Amino acid sequence: MVKQYSTKSLVIDQINVDLESRIISGYASTFDTIDGDGDLIVKGAFSKSLKENGVESVNPRIFHLYQHDVTQVLGRPTVLKEDAKGLYFETKIANTRLGDDVLNLYKEGVINEHSIGFQTIKSTNRGNYREIQEVKLFEFSSVTFGANSNTPFLGFKSQFENPETITEQFNKVEKMLKGAITPETSALLNIYLNQLKSSFLELSAKSVEALDPSEDSLNEVDPIDEAKEIEAKQAKDLELIEAFRNAYYK
Repeated sequence: MVKQYSTKSLVIDQINVDLESRIISGYASTFDTIDGDGDLIVKGAFSKSLKENGVESVNPRIFHLYQHDVTQVLGRPTVLKEDAKGLYFETKIANTRLGDDVLNLYKEGVINEHSIGFQTIKSTNRGNYREIQEVKLFEFSSVTFGANSNTPFLGFKSQFENPETITEQFNKVEKMLKGAITPETSALLNIYLNQLKSSFLELSAKSVEALDPSEDSLNEVDPIDEAKEIEAKQAKDLELIEAFRNAYYK
């Protein structure tokens, strides 16, 4: 099964906002609680990501974003660690117009959720819930709407109406990577490529479902053969995206 970029939200019950220092601290995720998607994240799930790409790693790549948008970076966390409760963070919000707006949204209580952008690496079906033992963490976000099955996040998914649009965005990323970019931009593009892949897989599944014939339809082309042809093309396109991503991000 292809691992997809996913988002998962947490309603904030403990958050500290220091407007003078511009530091926000709280939890991006909590442990041992079954969420609206029927998932439960256990302690240790983030440990490998934190070791490889966390604040104290040689190659820090985890960002604090706004609404999972790689063009709206709030900053890099200065503290990001697991404790008994969950994934604790401290971020100094960038001194930008967006940063000012987000601080005010926290102050007014408009932002009341945090959400992580990740891939599930290891999980176990426990019957009435899925236990997640390891994730690859790309970013965490301040969000105004949650990212789970009950309050779906429509951010990057709504940007792409069809696979052709995704291919167009992919080509733009490829052009950028061939130029002179900073390590920070490279890491953000990595997140974006994973978002593209997730959107591509979702649209691919919908396009195949749309080929199911209705009872009163008379199609000259065999829908089963057409579905196989589309699936083959999509598998090849996805393979290209994955190979390209792996070539730049080990």
